[in-house]
Amino acid sequence: MRSRDSESGRGGDLLGLLFKGKLIESYEIVDRSPCLADPERFKVIAKVGREFGDVLPVLFLSVPNAMYSESSGTASYSFDRHNVVVGHNGELAVTFIKDDEELGELMGRIIGLLNRCLTYAASGKRAPRSLVEEKKRLSPMTIYGRLPQTNCRECGESGCYAFASLLFNGEKELADCPHTDAGLKKVLQPITL
Repeated sequence: MRSRDSESGRGGDLLGLLFKGKLIESYEIVDRSPCLADPERFKVIAKVGREFGDVLPVLFLSVPNAMYSESSGTASYSFDRHNVVVGHNGELAVTFIKDDEELGELMGRIIGLLNRCLTYAASGKRAPRSLVEEKKRLSPMTIYGRLPQTNCRECGESGCYAFASLLFNGEKELADCPHTDAGLKKVLQPITL
């Protein structure tokens, strides 16, 4: 088990000082094992010194491809082939890590995002419940159903369903389609942290 200081939690910036004690300052790796997808890579489980129940909806709304399960108390998302699961109990799981240097970079990036979510929640802002529920119902098919279905290719994809799938995964932005409606923009636009 190793403990590391988080680069994003070190003093110096004003928000760090204002929210001292509320932000994540360090983490501890409690498990490290081979990644199932590629045995040359590894996955970790880390613990931080706080719980996340109050910020999981914020995380869910701030990351385009995030998933959220209230019943299991987790939010998850993917980036650069890494899967990240954040548990309400302060555990983080990260997959597909190539080496310790990448682990440090990933944890800094993840903790930076979580600290922005914590700052958002600590400033009295709430994740709108109606928006959380609406985003939970999204899938590539529901997004496709709200697109014009003209297959005009102005987005650079072969058709509206391909665009909807990439949009759902966070690989495309809503602005890439000039024909989207305001209701879809409201659901898919991440909250600004």
